Amino acid sequence: MKEKILVTGGLGFIGSHIVNALSKQTDRDILVYDVNAHDAKRRNIVTVQGDIFDSDKLLKVMRGGEISDVVHMVGLASIPSCKENSDASYKLNVASVQAVLEAMRLSGVKRLVFPSTAAIYGATNGPQVGEETKPRPSTVYGSHKLEAEQLIREYSGNYGCQYTILRLFNVYGDLDKEQGVVSLFLRKGLAGEPLTIKGGGQLRDFVFLSDVVEAFVNALNSVDSNHQTINVGSGVGVSINELAEMIRQSFPTVQIKYAPPNGDEYSIYADISRLKKILGCKPIPPDKGISAFVERCKLESAARVGKQWPSK
Repeated sequence: MKEKILVTGGLGFIGSHIVNALSKQTDRDILVYDVNAHDAKRRNIVTVQGDIFDSDKLLKVMRGGEISDVVHMVGLASIPSCKENSDASYKLNVASVQAVLEAMRLSGVKRLVFPSTAAIYGATNGPQVGEETKPRPSTVYGSHKLEAEQLIREYSGNYGCQYTILRLFNVYGDLDKEQGVVSLFLRKGLAGEPLTIKGGGQLRDFVFLSDVVEAFVNALNSVDSNHQTINVGSGVGVSINELAEMIRQSFPTVQIKYAPPNGDEYSIYADISRLKKILGCKPIPPDKGISAFVERCKLESAARVGKQWPSK
């Protein structure tokens, strides 16, 4: 019997796209374990309703499912939300990892692919950061993700499980589920509302969702990615000012407004040498990816409401 891939939190923003990609690119069954799921099967995707903290059920799924690999997508990815509710952040970003690692240990599942974050680097002086850059998290979210990374490495050292840690930068590409600045500005543009920039000179690394999904799929298929920590970004720094202008060009009547920065501005973007070398990924440059995403969302919006957008 073919071994299966377990995706915990497989109905979320990135997880749902990973599941769909895997279902098309492998003949293995994909088992989705999610608190919001309904028990069902379609093609090679099996969904199981389950809480990540229901240790008995999680262990039963791992022991009975011929699982070889786990992609753990449960987490609270919003920096403001983690700051406002640090208990929820710890529970979802650290304790959930412990729950999965312990179930893996008890069931003999040997491989974990885990999404970490660029937030573990903190307010860097880079601005380009490689995986060897010393982590200096400055947010609750970044601190908890770093703790999760350390926990994974400790389990690997003590119990022999394999892992790949993917440090995600600013992911965009799903208007319905994404809460980042790209989709925030795009929703404003679609509504004809001004784009408000706080500061604006800071550089960020915007990486297309399809490139992130490819990184996860390739990590599952790559022996070379075992015990590796890999940045997943575009490798390009884009200022928030530049991002707003990219989006405004698609909505000529929309204005850009400026407000004072929330705090000290800093810039960060990824060194993606490992992403290219180990996983064979060649991310889409932000100017092309963001433009394509905006135009796709405009077409989808027009189809829903029958609206014609003016040309650029």
